[in-house]
Amino acid sequence: MFAVGFFVVAFALTLRPGVITRVLGRITGPALIALIVLVVGAAMVSPLGPAAAPQAPYDAGAAVQGFLTGYQTMDLLASLAFGIIIAETIHELGVTDDKRVAFEISRSGVIAGVLMAIIYCGLGLAGMQLGTVMPDATNGAAILARSASMHFGLAGTVVVFAIFFLACMNVCIGLISCCSRYFCETYVVEGGAEASEEAMRRPFAVLAFVFAAFSCVLSNVGLDVILMFSVPMLNALYPVAIVLVLMGLVHGFCDAHPQVWVWVGGVVAVQSVITSVRDAFFTGAWLPFDALPLADIGAAWAPVAVVAFVIGLLHSRFVVHSRS
Repeated sequence: MFAVGFFVVAFALTLRPGVITRVLGRITGPALIALIVLVVGAAMVSPLGPAAAPQAPYDAGAAVQGFLTGYQTMDLLASLAFGIIIAETIHELGVTDDKRVAFEISRSGVIAGVLMAIIYCGLGLAGMQLGTVMPDATNGAAILARSASMHFGLAGTVVVFAIFFLACMNVCIGLISCCSRYFCETYVVEGGAEASEEAMRRPFAVLAFVFAAFSCVLSNVGLDVILMFSVPMLNALYPVAIVLVLMGLVHGFCDAHPQVWVWVGGVVAVQSVITSVRDAFFTGAWLPFDALPLADIGAAWAPVAVVAFVIGLLHSRFVVHSRS
């Protein structure tokens, strides 16, 4: 019943864009940061135990393993979607110049990146202290809940509930909204992004309901089960997202050589999907990608992307030469 109520609230807020801006930006966002600071601050002021020795696979190459495990946070994937909401919000605040919008989005990204880095370091500290207390913990949610309850008792449980509730509500509203708008503009409403808000309203509401209902059903299978299925999918999607972001930073050059987008995105997608399927269902099986540089740290997609980039450049120049 809680899941149903949660997604009903998320769905209702999704249908009110103005409320989303006020709620996420002025209330739930700052409240979430304050609560996390409270839990992390308690762990720093009053450590719960000595730091446990690093365990495999973090005992060697911890930075690389942390980067790969960071795929599970879905921050980069979410940012690709939330960019839509941020851009629309900035437009609604009266900023219409494209360069100014890009500047404001970049500034928001820097601030968010710094805050998230601090938060993740703090949560890592709390988890490190409980390594000896909860050696069999299967996910970070259990560790954070235990840390808060040991510091604050029942109040700590309430604090953790509020953290999870606000974090999930913020992300849920944002994703339902931007996914619904994307499918409306791309596949449903004639005229796409140029369509009027009146034409968008009903199909947007229907799609938002579908996404909310599907998410509600999925949320009841449990975090461990969700991670079991999502990790291979994220391992397949993240390399593509990374190269698209990197190419987006130099989009002027890439747009001048349009085949680069096709080659890099397509080849990296094929490589990462094949590797993820192997890791999920055929652990230990050898692939030609394993012989590439950086394959030992899970980044065989990097040299693949470089080769695809060069091929895309050559292909673009060949197309231009053929037309001339």
